[in-house]
Amino acid sequence: MNFSFLSNFNSVASWDWIMGLVFLGVALVYGLSMGKNRLVTVMLGVYLSYFLTRSIPWKELTFLGTKNGPESTIQIFIFLALVLGFYFAIPHSAFKGALRLGGRGRGAWWQILVLSILQIGLILALSISFLPAKTVAETSPLAQYIFTGGMAQFLWLLLPILAIMFLGGGRQGYSYED
Repeated sequence: MNFSFLSNFNSVASWDWIMGLVFLGVALVYGLSMGKNRLVTVMLGVYLSYFLTRSIPWKELTFLGTKNGPESTIQIFIFLALVLGFYFAIPHSAFKGALRLGGRGRGAWWQILVLSILQIGLILALSISFLPAKTVAETSPLAQYIFTGGMAQFLWLLLPILAIMFLGGGRQGYSYED
C-alpha cells in the first residue's frame, strides 16, 4: 500500500484532525454512558455554574486575600466544582418537576451525540473564557477559531439551548420514566 498522500498533511493540521476524531469518539462514549436526561441536567448545571462564577464579586471579597480575583485555574476549578454540585443537586430540586428531568433517558444515538458534542464544546469554550488572553493566544489557530472570540462564545452558549429545545423528549419531555 502506498501512503504517500499522508506526507502532504501539515503536522499541525493532521493533529487537529486527530484531536477532532478523538473528540467525537469521546463525546459519543460520554453521551451514551450519561443518557439524554443526564446530559440535559449537566447542561443546565453548566449554564448556572458559568453565570455564578462570572458573577462572584471578587473585589468585595478582599478577606480571601485577592485584590482582582483569583487566578484563572482557580476560577475554572470553581466553575467545574459548581457544575458537579449542580449535577447532584438539580435532580433533588424543583427543577426535577419543572423540566421532568432524571434517569438516563432514552434518545436516538445521534441526538445523544449532538447533545454530548455541544456539552463538551460548551464546557471547553467556557473554561477557555476564564484563561488570560496570552494563554489563549498560544493555542492552535483552529482551537482559537472554534472556542474563542465573540461569535464562537455566542454560538457555544446558544446552540446547546436550541438543541435541548428541538431534540426534546417529544410529548412526554425529559422524564424519569425513561
